[in-house]
Amino acid sequence: MSELTFCKSFLSALDTRPVKLPADYVFDPQTVGLRVPYTLPRLPPPHPSMPKKIKPTLAPGSSKSIRVHLKSARNPVLQFTLDQAPVSTTTVEDLKREVGQRVVSDVQTGATVPLEKIKVLYKRKPVTGKTIAEVLVDEPDVLTGGKEVEFGVMIMGGATVIDAQPLAQTNQKENEPPTAPIQTKPAVGPSGEQVLKMDAFWDDLQGFLAQRIKDEKEAARLRQIFHAAWTGTQ
Repeated sequence: MSELTFCKSFLSALDTRPVKLPADYVFDPQTVGLRVPYTLPRLPPPHPSMPKKIKPTLAPGSSKSIRVHLKSARNPVLQFTLDQAPVSTTTVEDLKREVGQRVVSDVQTGATVPLEKIKVLYKRKPVTGKTIAEVLVDEPDVLTGGKEVEFGVMIMGGATVIDAQPLAQTNQKENEPPTAPIQTKPAVGPSGEQVLKMDAFWDDLQGFLAQRIKDEKEAARLRQIFHAAWTGTQ
């Protein structure tokens, strides 16, 4: 059988079959098999995302200022105020530096506290944001300027508050020019063991003891004890 004859017989066999399946056509999937792909049902739509916080935009030159109170309730107890702090340019790092200038980790060495150990809190929670405007984004009335806001301070590991008055005196001494050393004249007269051999020294000692203990007899007795002890070393 030639190819042409086979094609004609095959097409004639197909003509006897219906081109489309009828509406009541059914087939047994166990014998025929599934001919269409199985698709999973659609998943429910995801929850809508939270709206993003819109950062307040201020025109150039219109930066508002507020009064910032920084307070640490314990370890160490510290409280101070920053007047006229611009909300758009004052950062959390600036607040940490202000705290770091007022505390030390070691009084003897004067070691400063690292900024990473200083935590700034707002409403007892760590602040999120780089500037005061970003921290107070949910309070637009405060960002209008002329308000007051309080931030908490927590120093990890503790610290010691620097006394402002001695610090100012130290800075003043550092800025003063070095003064020339005071030249003292050598003492004139007896000194050393020669002084101990003089009765005037022991009289002065007895008078000093009588003045401090307010008892002449006890002062005279102590003078004899000290004099005998010194004499025994000779």
